[in-house]
Amino acid sequence: MKGSLLLISLVLLPLCAFTTTRAEVITLTADTFSDKVKEKDIVWFVQFCVPWCKHCKNLGSLWEDLGRVMEGDDEIEIGHVDCSTSKPVCTKVDIHSYPTFKVFYDGEEVAKYQGPRDVESLKTFVLEEAEKAAAKAQLDNDEEL
Repeated sequence: MKGSLLLISLVLLPLCAFTTTRAEVITLTADTFSDKVKEKDIVWFVQFCVPWCKHCKNLGSLWEDLGRVMEGDDEIEIGHVDCSTSKPVCTKVDIHSYPTFKVFYDGEEVAKYQGPRDVESLKTFVLEEAEKAAAKAQLDNDEEL
């Protein structure tokens, strides 16, 4: 009996761990995009793709992997927009090629990513952009006082 409980525990434990580390990528649509990227003190790093794009398909799980790595960072959200179903969003933010990666802060585009497509490079980029956005916001707040 104890052996079978141990075996069940060993089988279920990895499954529980897997479900708690689900990718933290938020799908943004025409209905949600504007409100989400305007959230105060939140940096949004958004991937714009279409299902038929071979370059988007070649990314594999890269964006989800980035979402997992960034999970727990309260100031940064990782988002995804499917431009085939949310065309107005992609038109509004000037998307002409896929995939495109952009950073938004307080509803404004603050940077476009054009570097290597690996988790560590993406993470470094968004952390640097988040730091710049926070510094600019602090400077703007100080000027208002």
